[in-house]
Amino acid sequence: MAHLIVGGCGFVGLNIAEALLRRGDRAVLFDANPLNPVAQAAFEDLPGSFEIIAGDVREPASVAAAFAGRDIDGVYYGAAMTSGPAREREDPAQILQVNLLGLVNVIKAASDAGGVNRIINIGSGSAYGRHRLEGDGAIDEAATPSDPESLYAISKLATEAVSRRLAELLVIDVRSVRLAAVYGPWEIDSGARDTLSPLMQAALVAMADGLAVLPRHDVQDWVYSRDVATALLALMAAPDPGHDLYHIASATPCGVMDWCAALSKQYSAFQYRLTGDGEAANINLHGAYDRRSLSGARLAADIGYSLPNDPEAAFVDFLDWMAQHGAFWKK
Repeated sequence: MAHLIVGGCGFVGLNIAEALLRRGDRAVLFDANPLNPVAQAAFEDLPGSFEIIAGDVREPASVAAAFAGRDIDGVYYGAAMTSGPAREREDPAQILQVNLLGLVNVIKAASDAGGVNRIINIGSGSAYGRHRLEGDGAIDEAATPSDPESLYAISKLATEAVSRRLAELLVIDVRSVRLAAVYGPWEIDSGARDTLSPLMQAALVAMADGLAVLPRHDVQDWVYSRDVATALLALMAAPDPGHDLYHIASATPCGVMDWCAALSKQYSAFQYRLTGDGEAANINLHGAYDRRSLSGARLAADIGYSLPNDPEAAFVDFLDWMAQHGAFWKK
């Protein structure tokens, strides 16, 4: 049996692959981009096995070929164009083709191939929309309506409804998740993400012995990428989840300033501070407010799994990963 990771050479996909390989599974990474050589070397040292398939989710034949002869048991759909306004104006069709129609191609190919026990559609908390993410209190899947504005967020919401309908029509198990803001190992500038996470931005400044200038203190449910991967594996293995939509989020908020403090302990020349009067920040926090947290209560109640909630432990692990694999970010 093998697990197919669509978008397997991207940020979340690489973390899923690493988690599968650590436990000795077989991972098939389907992506338009090649596997980063640093990631490949790290994966070759793990007990599982992996295969790279170059393909395009927008082409049904390319997707179907990924299932042929491989005995695919589970599928993670992580291909996405995380677009900003410029890409929305210039190429809206590409965003919708990759984020939505690519998923349609994968669900149909999985149904045609047979033998696939579950597909997980990896979505985003941005599907709630900017206004729903403002304010206080944790967001519950059932209680908070969605009102997305950007094409990225709109497409992510659409994938959930399309997955639900195709699951019914094709009699195939499809579950969707909404991720909180993700940071951690294997975040890659693949060309599909218009803005990198502020924690990665700070890490790159620290590695260059630079100065990180932040516009404000932020505190939100930043979720560690390795924790995201293990949660997704737990959902894939759960025998009968009660819902088709779950949050993947941390229960303990933290901030970029907290991460900068951790970075400064390992990179002695690195400095960080808030902006002064009239000064521009060089760390983009992706907004002027802190997003409401996503509640993980439904996932815990349905499958008995809660994500780790110790940001300091995650920071230590991330710093260790940077010390071993910092060359991943070098061009």
